[in-house]
Amino acid sequence: MEALITDTVKFTDTRQFKVMRVLVGAFNPAVRRLLGSRFAGPMAKSLMLLRFRGRTSGRWHTTPVGYAREGNQVVVVTMPVYRWWRNVVDRATVQLRLDNQWFDANARLLRPDDPAYDAAVALQVHKRGPNMLRGLGIPVTDEGQVPAAARADAGKRAHIVLIELGSRIARPA
Repeated sequence: MEALITDTVKFTDTRQFKVMRVLVGAFNPAVRRLLGSRFAGPMAKSLMLLRFRGRTSGRWHTTPVGYAREGNQVVVVTMPVYRWWRNVVDRATVQLRLDNQWFDANARLLRPDDPAYDAAVALQVHKRGPNMLRGLGIPVTDEGQVPAAARADAGKRAHIVLIELGSRIARPA
């Protein structure tokens, strides 16, 4: 277990990660504006806007995230170092901009022992491929299965957020 934590720390200390984090921070405002407009185009096929309330501040925050969708279920995979997921740990009402429309939704963080975890991972792999999870250090099969031996550590390497779409809403204020 200690080796995994060390591996994660080493990854976040790499030059590539630091450069990526600066670039993401620099481009997020532009990506937010683009995804919030009707001109999102092909970018909106893999990115959406996630709007959530801060758990302590109560203020609304909006961030672009990659997603996989099937029906009314949306799966988002994020690294633990990005902190937005903390706002949906115990279920949260969120808003999503998908297909040029806003939706009310409910989001929750899935833990590896959650019954919905396997289906969410399989959806992510089916729609977006296994490389993102593998790149985060989760050994996942091409069918979207996480081996039992890797499940305990999977939650430390990547967070899986399951979002259930609700009704369409007007543009949020």
